[in-house]
Amino acid sequence: MNDLSNSNFAEQLQARERMPAALQYETAMDLAGEVFKFVETHKTPPVPIAYEVWYSYASHSDISVRQRIDLVVDNGGILSSYDIEQIHQEFLAPTKGADEASLGIDSEMEAVLKMVESYLDSSKSYSGSLNSSLKDLSDTAKPEQLRRTVELLISENKKMSTEANKLSDNLEQSKVQIEEMRACLAEAREDGLRDPLTNLANRRKFEQTLVKEMAEAKADETDMCLVMLDIDHFKAVNDTFGHVVGDGVLKYVASLLTKNVKGRDAAARYGGEEFAIILPQTKVVHAKSLVEQVRTQLEATKLVLTETNRPLGKITASFGISQLRGDDDPQKLIQRADAKLYEAKNQGRNRIICDDPTTE
Repeated sequence: MNDLSNSNFAEQLQARERMPAALQYETAMDLAGEVFKFVETHKTPPVPIAYEVWYSYASHSDISVRQRIDLVVDNGGILSSYDIEQIHQEFLAPTKGADEASLGIDSEMEAVLKMVESYLDSSKSYSGSLNSSLKDLSDTAKPEQLRRTVELLISENKKMSTEANKLSDNLEQSKVQIEEMRACLAEAREDGLRDPLTNLANRRKFEQTLVKEMAEAKADETDMCLVMLDIDHFKAVNDTFGHVVGDGVLKYVASLLTKNVKGRDAAARYGGEEFAIILPQTKVVHAKSLVEQVRTQLEATKLVLTETNRPLGKITASFGISQLRGDDDPQKLIQRADAKLYEAKNQGRNRIICDDPTTE
């Protein structure tokens, strides 16, 4: 598609950090102008999340946001408020739980360091008292002098024992708290890599997994396939029944993918009504067999509205499959699967188009 933004704007933004404050202000105002052009063109209400999405697009700050917007505009022409919400949720919404857990761990670690420093100070004081007392002792020390020295050492030793026990208790408590916060952090980070609607991996998680699995496949010289699928005529479902029903369809498709993928296979919501499946250690012929199961199960499903018992009509999807080649990077593998997906669309939808397995 034609780029929605001013072609010279990215270069201006790259130089912005080197600008004086007055010029930075002017550049920011120019950027705001670009944002509101998009708002006006697409009739999206200028609420904060819409501004943030268009700002990200205009500023080239997130390539994934730009790719998603370009894809939506290519397919439908206009970015709706619903599209804005989906893009913001997937790419720009903050992972609040992860931030809070991370800050909690930092705070607790700082407290631990202070406890250790306090103990070390006490230890130095004890060592000083011990050295001083030893200097006071000599072969000719009188019994009274010896008694006072021993009493001082006993007293200092009790203090150190108390400090050591206190430190041990506090460190044990901190260890428990840090472990709890680490678990919360891991959970929050995992939540940040899941699509909140379908509970599948989101685009970020998909990209991370794809890079990892491609690297392992190349290192081990094993097969790997990528499936891209798109629900057919999904816009008509939203237009006819509303976005709540559309969300229900997305969740149903996600449940089919979850039921059919096993082991290291990974299903993800790529964006909108498009999904992806990463299939490690899988040849094209086996990938196609798996995808055919999903396709026929979806085609055979008779979805109806719960309240009115009104049928939604047949829900189908189109699929494209690419097989990993030696010179592939993630972008090439995705583009080839996407190309096969659009071949399936152009040939009538509700079908699977694959890479030629003999092509290397």
